[in-house]
Amino acid sequence: MYDYLPNPALIYQGPALPRAPLILIHDGGGTNFNYHLLSQIGRPLWGLANARLHEGGWWEGGIPQMAAYYVGLLSKAIPEGGDILLGGWSLGGLLSLEMAHRIAVARRDGGTGAKFRVKGMVFIDSLCPSYTDEMRARLPSEPVVLSAQESEAMKLKEKVNVNMTHARVMVSFWDLPRWEDGLQAPPTILLRAKEWFNRDPSKSFVDFTREDRLLGWSNYNEEHGSFIKDIVDVEGHHFSIFDFNYLDDVTRKIRAAADRLDPFGY
Repeated sequence: MYDYLPNPALIYQGPALPRAPLILIHDGGGTNFNYHLLSQIGRPLWGLANARLHEGGWWEGGIPQMAAYYVGLLSKAIPEGGDILLGGWSLGGLLSLEMAHRIAVARRDGGTGAKFRVKGMVFIDSLCPSYTDEMRARLPSEPVVLSAQESEAMKLKEKVNVNMTHARVMVSFWDLPRWEDGLQAPPTILLRAKEWFNRDPSKSFVDFTREDRLLGWSNYNEEHGSFIKDIVDVEGHHFSIFDFNYLDDVTRKIRAAADRLDPFGY
């Protein structure tokens, strides 16, 4: 599937009347598969996969390098530019934040991405990074970059696991962007999983800030103008949000969040 789809992939074209497209960025596993499960949301929906998915998902420059490359991909996929919404599940929300910052800088100073305006972001159970020394010690010290032969021999699920590990490493040394010198973080809606995957935070990277209603974003949010405008509960735990039984729920809430950030205008 991922050998043939463009990246980003246009999942739904949307209605004839123009609406700001929603671009959902991949989670730590690197695929955009779950976004293809969503029903139509009344606007164009794009899904962006890790451009190095089949190589193991490692980027030497980490989250900033990924975001810069992805802004370039968007510029090619949507050459006319214009208003957009960014978002994503888990790592996808973090990448959206870095991409939005780069686009804001480009609009101010010129450069790739200047033709876009990010009207808002939708974080889908994206936790603010807060790694302890113990958590960092559990991460590998060296990346695993797959050769063409190794990649060919691996199943997609195995590649996803390698991508997931690399995502955690890259997030662990990522410095969150600072919205300064007149830059403002786009208004954001946080969709928050209702359930815990594992109540022992030492055993789960996806629950270590679960007790905080803002999933760890409280200080960063306050420092940057309280850009998170609402928190909406979605069914399931972090890894079950896109399960078949919950698809209607998460689709409806993604659509509502997008419509709130980009209301229909007459």
